[in-house]
Parts: sequence; structure tokens; C-alpha cells
Amino acid sequence: MDLERSTAVIGFNSASLLASTLIAALLAPALSRAEPYLAVRAGAKCMACHVNPTGGGKRTEFGAIYGQTALPAERLDLSTGRSISPGGAEPTAWTGKLNDHLALGADLRATGRAAFVPNTTDTYAFDPVRAQVYLEVKPIADRLTIYLDERVSPGAATNRETYAMLWTADHSAYVKAGRMFVPFGLRVEDDTAFIRQVSGTSFASSDDGVEGGLEIGPWSAQVSVTNGAGGGTETNRGKLVGALASYVRPDWRVGLSASTNFNGAADRRMQSAFAGLRTGIVAWLASGLRVADDGTPSGRIEQRASLVEANVEAARGHNVKLTYEYLDPDRDVREDHRERFSAVWEFVPFQFTQFRVGVRKNHGIPQNDAQNATEAFLQWHAFF
Repeated sequence: MDLERSTAVIGFNSASLLASTLIAALLAPALSRAEPYLAVRAGAKCMACHVNPTGGGKRTEFGAIYGQTALPAERLDLSTGRSISPGGAEPTAWTGKLNDHLALGADLRATGRAAFVPNTTDTYAFDPVRAQVYLEVKPIADRLTIYLDERVSPGAATNRETYAMLWTADHSAYVKAGRMFVPFGLRVEDDTAFIRQVSGTSFASSDDGVEGGLEIGPWSAQVSVTNGAGGGTETNRGKLVGALASYVRPDWRVGLSASTNFNGAADRRMQSAFAGLRTGIVAWLASGLRVADDGTPSGRIEQRASLVEANVEAARGHNVKLTYEYLDPDRDVREDHRERFSAVWEFVPFQFTQFRVGVRKNHGIPQNDAQNATEAFLQWHAFF
């Protein structure tokens, strides 16, 4: 399908697409964690499964147990590696918890990838192995946490998050300071998703500053003030101010987030709305994003991006992820929009191991071969 026909089939501009996406999110589609569809499926907040209240990084004890009991197709005995026979003793769970004050975690992803770009030789390669290690130290159990998230591969070790976090006695509010992922939007695992690329809120864009949060009943809210330098050296007096609020119910959730980055001559303002719904074996996600950059060499640029995703629990241990994405990189330029369709099968055969096989098809302007590429990948994700 060429660009003109695709545009005709869609039949609406990016502004109406954004509105339609949000309506669809409320009527038929989660929130923000490393794999937000799991939060929708479990009917839980991000903080139930992750040390970071806004998602991503080390799993809590509950999150580790959930990953060993609810996700695998079968469970193995951790001491023998053998399958547990029906009616046999329930296997123990290993959470990385050493004692009440110290816990460890890790993620490793090894990926093989094939890229098919029109008018270009096909490529097949193994990506650099991605690996993170996590350290959670709690000098005061359930109140004071010192947290470290370190990327140890590829290349030299680099820090993703290092912060101290202090909770109130009733766990209804917290404050943290240090290096952190800025709370914004739907934190899907795929950093190449349009909503992650356009907003710049990927797992490679931590920043230094402070964050405060509230966790009251079904409500979650966070406000942060950071350098706005993406973890780099601060060069001006401007700061990135972000806010995120969400309302979580067992079967559905909605959320809004916004940020403003006063960055000298160029200022950026972003708004995002996201939602989720669980309908039987399907966990729906949807997100709409608006980004406005002022003071660029080309003047003011406004971008729109959206995502709609269905995660189907086809069988125990099997998830089928179907995703549609839309990007308008410049509202002042006609017919420059891009689309991406993804189909991914995720298989968790037993604890601590996930295999992912997927295909992503891009549609962009016909003159740009890279925007019309097809990608296939196979990934092994080992974690605890």
C-alpha cells in the first residue's frame, strides 16, 4: 500500500487520530511499567511489581513471585531443575532477597535481528547483549531505600538510576533524589516505539533531580524536577518539570502526564494520555502523545504520536502482542506521517526465562527506504 492510499484508508489527520486513540483507549484498550500490559492483566499498580513507583528496573518481592508463578508455562524445582509433576510439592520461589535490608536483581537480553530495507542489501546480525544489574539497600525496612540500576553491557558500565527514596509510615507518599527515569507517559519496554522516540523518555534517558509521589487508594501521582539534560552535564538555569497522574481499577485504568523543559533557546512541552483495559484474555494498551518544540532552527515544530496494543494470553506462558503505531513528525508538513505494525510472540517456558519472536513493518514516505523497512528479531530474556 503506497503512502497516498494509506492516507486515504486512514481518512483522518493526526489531530483526529490522537483524539480517536484516546477514545479507543477508554472504550476498548495501562499504565507505565517495563511491560505495562502485565500491570493491566494483574490489575495492579506499578509499585506492586517494581521498586521504582513509576515502573521499570528491579522487581519487588511480589513482582518476582508473580513472574515465577503467573507467567511460566510450567515451574521447575529450583534445586534440581526438573519439572514438577502434577500434584507434586509446590516449588519454592527465589526473589533475590538476601535479607530484610538487601536484595539483588538482573535482566539480560540477547537478540538476533534481520533487517529488510527496500533497495538495500538485507542484513542479519546479533545485537550487543543488553544487561542490567540492580541493588536495593534498605537501611530502614519499608521506609528508606538506596537503589542502584547499572547497565553493565554493552560497552563500559553506565549508571541508569541511583537514588535515595524515603516513604511515609503509611506508604502513602514518598520523596526521592538522585538519578532516575523521569515519570512520563506509557513506559513500554520497546525503546524504538514512536511514543518513546518522540518524547525522549526511553530507558537510556535518565536524569538528575528530585521526585515526589502520592499513592492513595486507586490514585497515583508523581511530580519531578530534573536537569533536563538526559543525565548529561547541565548547561543552563532551565529545568525539566514533569507530572504524571493515574487512576487504577482492577480491570481498567487511565492516566495523564505532562512536562516542560526550559532549555535555553529551545523549549519543549509534552502532553500524554494513556489508558488500559482488561477484557478476558486480552490486555489493551493505548497512548496518545503531543510534543511541541519552540526555538528550533526551523522554528516551532509540533509532533504527534500514538500507540494501540493488544496482548492476548493465548495459553499459559504464551502472550501474543499486536501493536499499531502512528507518527506525525511535523504538523506543518503534509503527508509525512509514518506507521508501524508489530506482531510479537512471547513465551515463558519456566521461571526466569522468556523468548520473544517478532516482526515489525514500517510504512513511511516512499522516497525514504529506511522508513519502509521490515524487521524480524529473536530474543532471549533472562531475568530475576
